[in-house]
Amino acid sequence: MSALTTTKELHKMSPKDLLKEIIAQENTVVKLRLGVKLGKEKDSAKYIREKKQLARMKTVYSSVSSSSEKNEN
Repeated sequence: MSALTTTKELHKMSPKDLLKEIIAQENTVVKLRLGVKLGKEKDSAKYIREKKQLARMKTVYSSVSSSSEKNEN
């Protein structure tokens, strides 16, 4: 998945697929954070962009999962 996935595209995903993407994004953020701290990664703005994308994904996941729970009841 591209780093700049829109929220509309995220809303179209199933909760299972979205959760897989969140886990992958968390791994990316951890690697970038280590790279920035150790001085291996020169583009610290990339770390910030990826971290914001992770926050967007988690927000969409919480709204999608809560709406799916409402539909089940």
